[in-house]
Amino acid sequence: MGDLASWSERRSALRAAVRGVAVFHAEAGAMHGTIENLSRTGALVSVHGIPTTELHDVEIKLGGETGWVSARTVRVERGGRRLRIAVAFERVDGALAAVIENAIDHALRAAQRRPILVIDDSRGRRSELATKLAARGMTPLVPRTPLEAIDLLTRAQLHVNVILFAPSFGHSGDELRALVSDSFPWVSAAEISDDLEATVDRALEAWSGTDGARLARAIA
Repeated sequence: MGDLASWSERRSALRAAVRGVAVFHAEAGAMHGTIENLSRTGALVSVHGIPTTELHDVEIKLGGETGWVSARTVRVERGGRRLRIAVAFERVDGALAAVIENAIDHALRAAQRRPILVIDDSRGRRSELATKLAARGMTPLVPRTPLEAIDLLTRAQLHVNVILFAPSFGHSGDELRALVSDSFPWVSAAEISDDLEATVDRALEAWSGTDGARLARAIA
């Protein structure tokens, strides 16, 4: 019983890197923010300003689901150009509580699967690299088209945090790196070389610094 109770408490406090939108509503208007991580009891939100009140009515959007929470600010973080606020939930509507629980479940499963997106026009090298990644405990995702690659990166439930790439789909390595950096800033990118063991090592190193890896260490 003690172990189960301890795990339940830890799970409630776990903050998973779940991407979404938080809209703070007030008499003066609405302020939009980007959810960086989420737990059953609160969230860390990147914003462009600080809400004028400590207590908030917040609209949470996760994927295609939307719900409401009452929340209070517990911390403000300033770093470079980033401004983030940590909020603790006072009340969560029932439907949204289930959505949050489901999002955390997806994050926990992704932390165990360790997904790696592999983009490489070389079919033989791509196949061999996928085999080596799987042997090291990773889950290789191997898109065959640009649209498939974008779909995998934008599928929130997959939690893709690392991409391995070689010049592909008519784009240079620099162009692919810039695309990932601009559109998916939370994704770490590493280049594929003919030394596949070194490439796998780079993938593991990149994974070790991701939110998914931190979550895996928290639940170990």
